[in-house]
Amino acid sequence: MKAGTMDIATSMKAVVSPPRDDDSTLEHYFPQHRESIRVLLIDDDGGDAAMIKTLMANSKQLDFSLVTCRSVEEGRNAIEQSEFDVALIDYWLGYETSIGFIHAFSQSQPVPCVLLTGLDTPEIRRIAFRAGVAAFLAKDGLSIQAIEGVTMAVLRRDIGLSRAV
Repeated sequence: MKAGTMDIATSMKAVVSPPRDDDSTLEHYFPQHRESIRVLLIDDDGGDAAMIKTLMANSKQLDFSLVTCRSVEEGRNAIEQSEFDVALIDYWLGYETSIGFIHAFSQSQPVPCVLLTGLDTPEIRRIAFRAGVAAFLAKDGLSIQAIEGVTMAVLRRDIGLSRAV
């Protein structure tokens, strides 16, 4: 696995790790009175996008501010107009994968990308990690707990990396 990347198992472990006495606990990064987490969702399946929107609206742990796009082109326009904390991007967008877009996006934006997929294979993971994906979310059985866990893990990792620079 590429350094600085994580999969769902790793991210969930990061979420359930016992609190530490230093400032790296989740409460430090996600205080009770927090700003919205700005999420860019790119998914061409309206049903999947609606389900993710509903799950995020029902989050009791995080306050999500969601911008939904149905294509790479809409995603590019959204990126030019707004800033995001995390991007959730479907693997298949129309007749092509989102890997090229993710690679370009991760090179130009300091925003962690989470790949949404129903096809979770080792080959897809290898390709996606090389392109700059920070984590994966499987669409099968997607839950708010999985979305929250991955979001907190990639943001926590991103904050840690920016502190180190």
